[in-house]
Amino acid sequence: MSNFKLLVVDDEPEFAEFVTDVAENINFDVISTSDPMEFAALYISDLNVIVLDLFMPKIDGIELLRYMFDCNCKASIIFMSGKDIGVLHSAQNIAEELGMTVLGVLTKPFFVNQLEELLAKYVLYTSTTTTNTPELPSISDIRTAIDNEELYLVYQPQLKISDRAVLGVEALVRWEHPTRGLIPPGIFIPIAEENNLISDITSFVNKTAIRQQGEWLKAGIDLRMSINMSPKILDDLELPEKLTAYAIEVGASIENINIEVTETALMSDVVRYMDILTRLKMKGFTLSIDDFGTGYSSLQQLVRIPFNELKIDQAFINKIDTDKDCRTICEISILLAHKLDMTVIAEGIESEAVWKILKELGCDEGQGYWMGMPMLPNEIEPWIENWYSN
Repeated sequence: MSNFKLLVVDDEPEFAEFVTDVAENINFDVISTSDPMEFAALYISDLNVIVLDLFMPKIDGIELLRYMFDCNCKASIIFMSGKDIGVLHSAQNIAEELGMTVLGVLTKPFFVNQLEELLAKYVLYTSTTTTNTPELPSISDIRTAIDNEELYLVYQPQLKISDRAVLGVEALVRWEHPTRGLIPPGIFIPIAEENNLISDITSFVNKTAIRQQGEWLKAGIDLRMSINMSPKILDDLELPEKLTAYAIEVGASIENINIEVTETALMSDVVRYMDILTRLKMKGFTLSIDDFGTGYSSLQQLVRIPFNELKIDQAFINKIDTDKDCRTICEISILLAHKLDMTVIAEGIESEAVWKILKELGCDEGQGYWMGMPMLPNEIEPWIENWYSN
């Protein structure tokens, strides 16, 4: 039985069921309703998380927020909506002004990993204040996973939007636990970052991805390799030299290795990050600013660091065909990047309609489930052959 109780309120039954499934998969006890009028009857004081839709008939999410405040609710809140991003952020501000805890906001439709990451944030925070959280992988579990090679990489294709050419892949880490099955990165990566294990994971990812790129190159498959870099590892001033030496050792193409860094990673020790990233660029690596638009100092980072690529966050991409604000943000991001001589890549392309809009807006590259799922190394070459044959 989980220590954590979650209530989801959404007048769309399929979304209430979706949230329920994701939360139960990471061992939350879930109460779910698609009738917001049932909220008062279902509300209990020991709830840990409430996932709340804002736009509902008869009683809306803001009214329920007021009810929670009157009840001195201690639960953490996740707001979600498919209609108005501005209202989502207003609801977050209202809750925080009332002294309530907001884990985050989600725009519909959203991905499993987006919800997992918010729930993982709660689990991780709680683990620092409790001594019994059996749902959470332990530090020793992660250490064992690293030592016993339970971690592995999958690769998601990245394509040129104008002519559908396959340009490269993004390396993504996965953990297959021997008894618990696949554990989402949104669960174990934050734990690793908080307990000084992320450098070992990042080292594994870097070496595995660079070695794989070298192996593909020897086999005549010339693909760019994009690697996510944790902000916790961007304090090693010797990183540029280490990556360069390893790439040479395994016969990889340095100019075809792309280092992805989230913009929020650049907001703490700016000088050190600038030092490391600039020298990576000088060594021949390319640099990408990831999850663009989700941080607070995006424009400042674009002029501080010599980025080659801007990656638009999937939160904007997956609603570009239904939300004019998301489309506008994508359009402006593309124009801005091109003015700065940067390539633009969109992540989270889930449909041909989204692909066509991005092509119309002049986006350079894209990745997403519509083109290709993350896959094992031996699946890449057959997928490429199949992609070009269709």
